Amino acid sequence: MPGHVAVLTDPGRMPDDEQIRQHLGASFAAWQDLKELLSRPYLGLELSWHHYRDGGWLCKALRGSKNMAWLAVWDGYATVTCYFSARHRNDLAALPLPDNLRAQITGVEMSGAMLPVVVRIRSPEDIGAAIEVVRYKLRAR
Repeated sequence: MPGHVAVLTDPGRMPDDEQIRQHLGASFAAWQDLKELLSRPYLGLELSWHHYRDGGWLCKALRGSKNMAWLAVWDGYATVTCYFSARHRNDLAALPLPDNLRAQITGVEMSGAMLPVVVRIRSPEDIGAAIEVVRYKLRAR
């Protein structure tokens, strides 16, 4: 995404709550709630941090060995990103999502063969949209 700079870049330090809180500030409580919801048994997801040379630390939301979503920490907010094939665009746009996210889904360009859906997490109100997108990802074929 244009305008954001990776903040968790030290390959020798796996992100912890203290470090994440420093970068998220007021958004940290929403991050904690998001992690807790994604880790609930009914979703069947495991959160796992990995360091990438080109982008720093990212957290994968895994179901088995399949990556369902990427979680990233930026300066002041976090993101949840899911990738879909183009055929899912209309179904995604029909989900009960905020207008700005629906506009992103209908207007975003493909990233290669995939449609990226990025939900910014700044407050607890943003979590519902992220969970809705992840739940759709879990059932999409």
